[in-house]
Amino acid sequence: MHESVILAGACTPGGDLFTGLGTVCTNVLEAIVIESALDRAQVCIADVDCLITGHTHARRTAHRACLPDRVPVISVSATGPCSLHPIALADRLIRSGQRQVVVVSGVDLALAGPDRDEVGHTTPQRRAAASGLVLPHDIARALGPGALSGLGGRADCAVAVVLMRRTRAERLGLPWLARVVSAPGTTGGPSPSSYQDAERAVGRALRRVPARPPHLSLVRVGAQPADGPQQEGPAPRRLFDTAGMRTALLLARVLARQGHGLIALGTWGDHPAEAVVVSCGAS
Repeated sequence: MHESVILAGACTPGGDLFTGLGTVCTNVLEAIVIESALDRAQVCIADVDCLITGHTHARRTAHRACLPDRVPVISVSATGPCSLHPIALADRLIRSGQRQVVVVSGVDLALAGPDRDEVGHTTPQRRAAASGLVLPHDIARALGPGALSGLGGRADCAVAVVLMRRTRAERLGLPWLARVVSAPGTTGGPSPSSYQDAERAVGRALRRVPARPPHLSLVRVGAQPADGPQQEGPAPRRLFDTAGMRTALLLARVLARQGHGLIALGTWGDHPAEAVVVSCGAS
């Protein structure tokens, strides 16, 4: 079976809806980070096998990023707002041999105010999904609260991550940040999920790792408040949450700097709990 590696990624900072990046339409913003991530990964657009995005208008995003029409595009916006799901799906596609280079991306739409697309259409204000992260206590302590404080907030943050089959990256001499050693994806648990569900998801992911640590102390990070006041009218659709994808990219960069280590990341919230395990160093 093949193995996938995280080559590189790019993300924008959060901001106010009506200033800075908040004035850029979501398709353009996502296309910008996709192009930046490919540039950092030293991968040509023509080499991309698949795009997995949390954006509803997935093909429009692909066109904005100059991806050819032959490239399959998968939108996960309707299947759940957790951004670890695209990473797990990309890992499965690479491990099964169906794809060699997969880009995953998404944009956190604003919590307040209308959602604007590139043609100026708006959708009503929507409810924020409760969400949170769980990761090893020592990693959270090493990163410090400053690095983690913004992971749960959602304004106009866009992120893209490039994954490649490990053997191809080695053949091309491309450096990578970390290996994806376990990404079971959605475990079919309850939705919405709890912190305890995320703990169990991390435990299941670690059972697939041969050299897992005997004791792993987990810490809650970036918990978001539950639903706010309900508005009249149709129930608002859930927001795609890129916090998990951004955290996975951050932790992969931490591992690349350390040169070794293993990190488990889990998410819970208005979706089934998910978990991903990444490592760096001796295989």
